[in-house]
Amino acid sequence: MADQSPTNLAPVPLYGVTIHHCIADGDLAKMKQLLREAEEFLAQHGDVSAAVEALKIEIARAEARQK
Repeated sequence: MADQSPTNLAPVPLYGVTIHHCIADGDLAKMKQLLREAEEFLAQHGDVSAAVEALKIEIARAEARQK
């Protein structure tokens, strides 16, 4: 059987659903591991939601120019 320690698990996408499911499961070790991964992601990539908002603005501008 494969080792299922947190360091040997497949990467988990950090979507809200993943985080909410992890909370609902109530596994403290998994929650802590997911928090570490989320904090690392934020440190590397910053606030993704702000980038998404900037992308929406640029799409709206591009669409307005096409009209």
